[in-house]
Amino acid sequence: MKRFIGSRALRAMVIAATLAGLTSWTLLAETCLSPYVKRLGRQEKYLYVFCVDADARDNDFVAVIDVDPDSAKYGTLIHTLDLGTKGNETHHWGYTDDRTRIWAGGLLSSRIWILDVATDPAKPRIEKVLDNVTATTGLSGPHTYYALPGRMLISFLGAGDGGLPAGFAEFTNDGKFIRRIENPAEAPYGYDVAIKPNLNRMVSSSFTPMRNYRKPLAQMDLKDFGRELTVWDFKERKPLQVGKAGLAPLEVRWSLKPENNYGFTNCALDNSIWLFKGNGGSYEFKKVADTGAMPVDLRQSPDDRYLYVSCFGDNTIQQWDVSDPEHPKLTSTVAPVVQPNMMHVTGDGKRMYVSNSLLSTLDHSGRFYVRLIHVGPDGMKVDPFFNVDLNNLPTGPARGHDMLIN
Repeated sequence: MKRFIGSRALRAMVIAATLAGLTSWTLLAETCLSPYVKRLGRQEKYLYVFCVDADARDNDFVAVIDVDPDSAKYGTLIHTLDLGTKGNETHHWGYTDDRTRIWAGGLLSSRIWILDVATDPAKPRIEKVLDNVTATTGLSGPHTYYALPGRMLISFLGAGDGGLPAGFAEFTNDGKFIRRIENPAEAPYGYDVAIKPNLNRMVSSSFTPMRNYRKPLAQMDLKDFGRELTVWDFKERKPLQVGKAGLAPLEVRWSLKPENNYGFTNCALDNSIWLFKGNGGSYEFKKVADTGAMPVDLRQSPDDRYLYVSCFGDNTIQQWDVSDPEHPKLTSTVAPVVQPNMMHVTGDGKRMYVSNSLLSTLDHSGRFYVRLIHVGPDGMKVDPFFNVDLNNLPTGPARGHDMLIN
């Protein structure tokens, strides 16, 4: 009898531990995804990398990297999905709310691919290609793909002719156009978007349209960049307030805690982090930190304590403690690769994948990689063994940009 009771108690302990593990993954979910996206709930097995053929002579593609530590192929490229066309400037992408598809687009072609990643996660396939996005929406340069329930909200960088104003468009998950949303006249530039559902608030940011970003950096017009952050009534898709930040505020990151009515943005041409914070019925916008040169991506830790900033111009990634959001403190810095750009933090907050291509017109390195950073109590450490080389592919070098895990 005692052995039976002990066995039952042991089973109960195992079940409790398992549930605790599942709960931790549920609570410490991937950051910087739409809150409507189904979370992974386990350690990642695959890393998807959105790649531009570096010399634009071959088709752009999706690289699939094995990141399952128990796999014999860990840390290697195991599959590529040919996107069928070249010169798209493949850039950002995002999951649908049910996590069965990825919407992915090109900044120069304005082409959008809908990828099936549910049938065989190791081998994504093209489900549909939207070739007439500009004709349908009157917009160009699809940038952020933000999942809503059953829909995809896309922020665009410019108007159909490559100029201004930018705007938004909504589609069903399978690619049917629903509507266009206009930017306010005083904030014609577009870039990122993020939603805080419990507050019914949405914030969008600013960059530059195709007429400018298709030029080399030395030829870009610095007067043709935005500095506006727009606060919206999310349900009504109605702009409520336009505020000013540093030049080129890029990523929008709300605090992950439901009770907090504030968030951050990285201003790429101002080398700074800015805070937007609700104060009564309006928002204030203020600079809270100076970063390294050209901060191009901004990520969060799942516990809402840290911001990670990739400083493209300084070849570093910075970790900022934002426990006091108005007074961030720099706690750790690493140099994983030349011109680090996109980052992806895992659901447990212990790993960060890094790529190093920004735009074909802005990259100053001819060598492209995907690296891994381990995040612990003592800060960030670059993994010396995880180094996916994108330079010696059958089609030549590839510029890896945005990443997603599965």
